[in-house]
Amino acid sequence: MRSLIITILLVLSISVFGQNHFIGLKGGVNWTNVNSSNFLNDNNNRTGFNGGLTYELQFNKNYNFGLDFLYAQKGFTNDIIFTDETGNSTDEKATSIFYYDYLSFPVKGGFLMGEKISGFVNFGIVPSFLIDAKHITTAIDNILEEETIEVTDRVTKLDFAGLIEIGGSYKFGNKFIIFTSFDYQQSFTTITNSDYFSNSKVRHYGMTMSIGLKYALNKE
Repeated sequence: MRSLIITILLVLSISVFGQNHFIGLKGGVNWTNVNSSNFLNDNNNRTGFNGGLTYELQFNKNYNFGLDFLYAQKGFTNDIIFTDETGNSTDEKATSIFYYDYLSFPVKGGFLMGEKISGFVNFGIVPSFLIDAKHITTAIDNILEEETIEVTDRVTKLDFAGLIEIGGSYKFGNKFIIFTSFDYQQSFTTITNSDYFSNSKVRHYGMTMSIGLKYALNKE
């Protein structure tokens, strides 16, 4: 009986407020790196995928609340420069790639400006759960073979970040919104622990450019 009542309330809520509810898909590119202490220096960005499902509640036509369910590829790269016995570069280089892949759940809210064509600014938090992590060192002919080390069981599983997002959207056909956004994220938590680079503090940061399509559950 309790389950039936909850279901009815949910259906009624969608019927009453559905004109402000949007669901959709989004996808884009991550450019990520790490802030660190007592760790590798001169790191380069990792370029990865970021995409999944998005939900948005718009109210009073000027405010919104959103929740995303995303697959997010984070990490960084570091070049290993080989030198001869005198310390001079041999022009041989291997790249260590640090992969950290997450399921991310950005929770955000902010302001809308405009109707058919609009801009938005959001602030939020991003809890993320690690699903895969590995270190890959690329090969060099006759010197070094490619090596892959799985570290998923060693890296801290939960990452928690702050987010700021800006973007624009275009509404068409009463039910559809196409949008693009740019966001910056900075992690508050470190991926290191007693089993993984215990003497260092390493935190993700990065930018994401996305494009997506949202659908209104009810006609406005």
